[in-house]
Amino acid sequence: MKKIPTIALISLLFTVATLSQEKLTLQQAIQTALEKNIDVIRSKNTMQISDANVTVAYGNFIPSLSASASMGRSGSTTTTSGRDLVNASGSVSAGVSANVTLFDGFRNTSSLNRATSSADAAAFNYAKQKQNTVLAVEQSYLTVLRNQQLLIVSQDNLKRSQQQLSRIEESNKVGALAKSDVYRQQVQTANDELALINAQSNYDNSKQDMLYLLALDVTMDYNFEDASVLQQIAGLISDSLHQEYADYNKLVQEALEARPDYQSSLLAKQISENDLTISRSGHYPSLNLGTGYSLGGKDFGVMKDAKSWNWRLSLSIPIFNGFQTSTAVQTSQLNYELAEQQLEQAKRSVAKDVKSSLLNLETARKRYDVSLKNMKSAEEDRRIAEERYNLGSNTLLDLLVATANYTQAISNKVSSSYDFVFAKLQFRIAVGREKY
Repeated sequence: MKKIPTIALISLLFTVATLSQEKLTLQQAIQTALEKNIDVIRSKNTMQISDANVTVAYGNFIPSLSASASMGRSGSTTTTSGRDLVNASGSVSAGVSANVTLFDGFRNTSSLNRATSSADAAAFNYAKQKQNTVLAVEQSYLTVLRNQQLLIVSQDNLKRSQQQLSRIEESNKVGALAKSDVYRQQVQTANDELALINAQSNYDNSKQDMLYLLALDVTMDYNFEDASVLQQIAGLISDSLHQEYADYNKLVQEALEARPDYQSSLLAKQISENDLTISRSGHYPSLNLGTGYSLGGKDFGVMKDAKSWNWRLSLSIPIFNGFQTSTAVQTSQLNYELAEQQLEQAKRSVAKDVKSSLLNLETARKRYDVSLKNMKSAEEDRRIAEERYNLGSNTLLDLLVATANYTQAISNKVSSSYDFVFAKLQFRIAVGREKY
């Protein structure tokens, strides 16, 4: 039975699988992750809870209103001259009361400010979590596309190796080449087959990782294809980014104004300041106004006969509560000072992220430029080595080395191009330009 070449078998399986796959673009993957990622869902729920707490804080300024009603009956039995006398009476009452805080040491206003700042901070944290998720999805998606291109490189490399083996075997049959060249090329072809199998495995594993990240069924098969990514790679121009990141200080200022994590740190300081005010409110007196109105009687028919109303103005002055207020103030003061330090650290972190993203972007740009030059050089070296080998002025080992260098150069070019695209995305997120 004739053996089916490895490249033909893998190519056939790859083609059949692609035809039966559902297409999943990068934007579709991002949208799926934003809808199903557990961290995004958790952040969204936290934001909604914080919004609800704002409504509760507004409620502190509105009078509390309560209504009550009761109905009862009581009786007693006495025995006189052998006779039981039963005395029974009933009571019915209903009332409504209201109470409002006139002053509580600025606790209610600080609580409202705190709730509002917490809601805004939760919204920024939600935005940051979406950024992190999108970045992870883009990295995973680009890894899939990169491994797909590397798989194609391995397929082409094995195809050339098999064609070269066929030529060498034919030349050996007519005595033009030594048997050692056949053995050497057979070993190289076997290594290329193994490289193709590894490339296929890497591609399949990266797709499984992508599906797991998107919370999709890993048993399903998808075709990851996005024309926008290919357009980015095809349009990579080395000098197009210099003007975009020329002014580092301007980029840092842009990041401080746009990045949600830094804005959340600003709000965290405000929250700590509100907590300090709330703690200090324990030293102030509180003033409350209350009023009530009620009806009562022996039964429902005479309930309106007994009416009563009241209002009261109460003042409460704290004198001593076991050092609870002073301890709370001290704790809040320390937390506020810590929040100030954390804000400064967040500012330094933003500046560091911008600088790191610039360095990574520049490195990726240079690596991509070098990979293009190396690929052209390796392609020419392989062409010359092949011509010399066909003319008998070069050894097969020289040709194999040149072919291996050419394959590696193509692989480096593929990897560097996707690294460049991802570095550009990291830069935009570090500066705060990506909104989701």
